[in-house]
Amino acid sequence: MAKTIFTTITPLPAGVSRETVLETLHSHIEMIDLNPTHTERHRINPPPEATPEEYHCTWYQITDKISYLPGIKGSVSFKTCFHDLANGMQNHVYAPMGLDIKEKWTLGGNLPGEPVQPAEIGIGAPIQGLYLREDIEIKCNFMVTRFVKKQLKDALATLVARLVVKTQLQEAGHRNQLLQQGYEYSPQSPHFSLSAPLSPPLSAGLDMQNATEIKFGRHMT
Repeated sequence: MAKTIFTTITPLPAGVSRETVLETLHSHIEMIDLNPTHTERHRINPPPEATPEEYHCTWYQITDKISYLPGIKGSVSFKTCFHDLANGMQNHVYAPMGLDIKEKWTLGGNLPGEPVQPAEIGIGAPIQGLYLREDIEIKCNFMVTRFVKKQLKDALATLVARLVVKTQLQEAGHRNQLLQQGYEYSPQSPHFSLSAPLSPPLSAGLDMQNATEIKFGRHMT
């Protein structure tokens, strides 16, 4: 099996709050549903192969639809566990054919008005603004590594797009609440702000050229 380890840094659009990001990362079902090939998911008890640490995580069984050959489709089920962190989340996928994926999502950076923390060098982290850091370790047949990485990249783009729309909806709800309470919502009001429309962007909300991928190494095991 080939093992690939890499880190992806993705700057988040302005306006996305730290609370919104962490709320989403800690919503396991929402994170599972980032992949459109998942057709079913439900909670399960820790499997016998769970490590002592992972035994206390939250476990799910997920069913994927896959295409073996053109015109020939099927499904495959696998187990995965989630572990919430104060600033992110860890996920471990145990899939058939020896596919093993470990992901760690971390929210980094600072918002306007917050002290600027020293950024880790060598990973392309922005000096200002929030960003998502995704540390990934993949063990699988080298022939499917590219396919797995593409799925992870697509899921990241979907996540950022949903964060943008969720932020816009929350802001719209806050505006409506202020209006109901009798606040004036005008350019002169302290509560007024210009923001994007509520419809999701056609490009899935993320220019992936802004995401920086750093490969730390790859070797055969």
